[in-house]
Amino acid sequence: MSYEERKNKYENVRSPEELLEFMEEYIKYGFVGIDNKLYDNWESDVSGEFQIACQTKYGLCDAEKILKYGYGVCWDQVELERDWFFKNGYEFKTIYIWFLFENENSYLTHTYLVYKEKNSNKYCYFEHSDSNNIGIHKFNTYKEAIEYQKNKHIEFNKNIGNVINDDILKHLVIYEFDCPKVDCSMEEYISNILDSKIIYKDNKYIDIYD
Repeated sequence: MSYEERKNKYENVRSPEELLEFMEEYIKYGFVGIDNKLYDNWESDVSGEFQIACQTKYGLCDAEKILKYGYGVCWDQVELERDWFFKNGYEFKTIYIWFLFENENSYLTHTYLVYKEKNSNKYCYFEHSDSNNIGIHKFNTYKEAIEYQKNKHIEFNKNIGNVINDDILKHLVIYEFDCPKVDCSMEEYISNILDSKIIYKDNKYIDIYD
């Protein structure tokens, strides 16, 4: 599908449900690197090529670039979601969760969006890039939405073999972050996260509204 066709379909999305359907059909997991090569072999990345490319070939996509390529990792896909929810007048937050250690590790990170429903004041965790948790998950409070995804993130790390115990859980940190600059590298993206608002650390919530 051409960029023009994909953009036209995106511009005709009228609800969060339609946005999820659009992303399911037209946005795949992966990224086009700064070398113009597609990196999407993440599920069977035996050689580590995908992870190495994330560190050396990655540049963050904005909505326009995702529509152009039809690919994005969770960092990119959230920027497409940010674009749609902003243009359609929703109250929302973009969230980053990870286990923060001084050294490199195998614990996965995740980025996602939570929006406030207009007609019911429910808080909705919008998920597309996590294939095990795709959907719009509704809660009575923002904190409940964050807690739900936090537990899913812990569970997923357990499922891929990462050790989860009380000591490890002390390293779990959740941020609310603003839009990073387009084309930023992995290192620049993380730097933006580290400068962002922390809403969960040391096993407790910090300055988070209900």
